[in-house]
Amino acid sequence: IMQSLAADYPEHFTLTRDGANWHWVNHPLNIDQRFVFGDASTLPCEPFEYITRQAQGDFTLQDQRDHNLYVDGGMVTCQADWSLEFDIGMSFHEWHGPVPLAHDIGVFDRALQYLLRLQYGHPVRRLNWTMTINPRMDTSPENYPDWGPDRATVTPENVAQKVHLRVELQTLFRLPRSNAILFGIRCYLISLQDIERVEKWRKRLHRVLKSLPPELAEYKGLTRYMAHVTSRLEAADDGAPLSLGIQPDQSFLPT
Repeated sequence: IMQSLAADYPEHFTLTRDGANWHWVNHPLNIDQRFVFGDASTLPCEPFEYITRQAQGDFTLQDQRDHNLYVDGGMVTCQADWSLEFDIGMSFHEWHGPVPLAHDIGVFDRALQYLLRLQYGHPVRRLNWTMTINPRMDTSPENYPDWGPDRATVTPENVAQKVHLRVELQTLFRLPRSNAILFGIRCYLISLQDIERVEKWRKRLHRVLKSLPPELAEYKGLTRYMAHVTSRLEAADDGAPLSLGIQPDQSFLPT
């Protein structure tokens, strides 16, 4: 993480290495830290906690052993309907256990075999999505009393402001020393009101939601308010074919 930040944003981060003697500077947070790489006692806290406190998004560590992956640790702040504390120690199939349909068609069997072959220096990424009420990043089970009741507050009048599409950019890196996999998650929220400003996006969202199997809608927690979303989007979908890809196909946003 230090090497990537220093290379990609040199105006904000500096990393100087002299053998095992490292000097890390994080200008936005006013951190100036000299430490010995590999010696945790030279940092103010455990190395994984130290650097993930300075990085955006969530991070989990999956150790590879016995031809499987196990959740052995992490630093999370924006969990979407899952709990790191609950998943710690689980195998790949165990922590994906609640996902409907995919197990029956072998999705996770193939995904595990793919990830077990992940090579150092060749990270991969994927996208995942769900929906969230209000622009709230943390929708973890531990904090359900704070956000769960919001699902019952959606009405035809406020649906465009309250409902947000939540997209997760998930990245997986093979670590060079432990051979574990670092799994990073960056979350992005956009309101239905803003999606509606892009013709292609509002039509595609309508078609995805209309074709979503009921089991997946239930799993993603959409059932309480999805009818309000699809009803609103349906009025603006003429059924015309859409181009492939995510590009908006328009040069300006209507006010």
